[in-house]
Amino acid sequence: MNIVYCYFLSIAVALPLLISCSGEPIAKELDEEVLSQNSLLNTAFEGKIFSIPSPIQTSILLKGLAIPFNASMLNTVEYLDSYKTEYQRSLNLGVYGTDLGYSSLYNQNSYSIRYLAAVQKISTKLGLDAAFDKQFIIRFEKNLSNQDSMLLMLSDAFKQTDYFLKNSDRKVVSALILTGGWIESMYLASELNIQKQSVQIVERIGEQQLTLASIIELLSEHNTNAMNDSMIQDLKDLQFYFEKIEFKYTYKQPKTNSLDKTTTLMHDLEIKIDTDILNQISMKIRSIREKIVA
Repeated sequence: MNIVYCYFLSIAVALPLLISCSGEPIAKELDEEVLSQNSLLNTAFEGKIFSIPSPIQTSILLKGLAIPFNASMLNTVEYLDSYKTEYQRSLNLGVYGTDLGYSSLYNQNSYSIRYLAAVQKISTKLGLDAAFDKQFIIRFEKNLSNQDSMLLMLSDAFKQTDYFLKNSDRKVVSALILTGGWIESMYLASELNIQKQSVQIVERIGEQQLTLASIIELLSEHNTNAMNDSMIQDLKDLQFYFEKIEFKYTYKQPKTNSLDKTTTLMHDLEIKIDTDILNQISMKIRSIREKIVA
């Protein structure tokens, strides 16, 4: 990817946005690395790099498994005005952003517009409205039939917002948005796995063990007036079950590229999750998510 920044919201992928003279986005083929289900986004906080799967990758995985779109799982936009504090708004900006990415990937235009409006409204309340102004909404609506253009536009807007947060010393807000987006992504995955069990989804959930540890660390480091204490405890309770997941690495011969003088380490990873542990993880994620959106 082109730059290192937070994945927060649903599709903050590192892609350039091409704009024509008329201001309309020009469709271009999405980067294979971005669309790869194994792609990671890196976020930098206080000089530390955290590798975190983008929620868009989870949505791509679900769509690739032919799991139908399920609007009932999305956080209703009717709750938006009930989020009064910066803490609530930041977490739910991550949630609504993930729901926006999920609906956009399934070409659910009516939901995409609805959740884009929610993202714009809550962003304004957080003082982040520059990236989602009226002109952006108009351009987005004009490109509803072109999924690539929509993703590229959203990528650019989220990148601008994240850049603003990092450079205005609002890392607390950025960390909370990240947390909300991750929880919503895991909620979608775990709930859909209950409806239609999938080895791929279970593996995706299991892969989040290190991600969860990173998020706990971020929230602990940016915990103004102990505002994150309850969330940190909930995530540590969730971590208790994640630590029971078994990982088995099988060594494979490294691949060496003599032209660019690089060596790629190779291995096969087998993830084993006991059914009871998976159920506990799903229930805990649901519980945390309910607290966020309530």
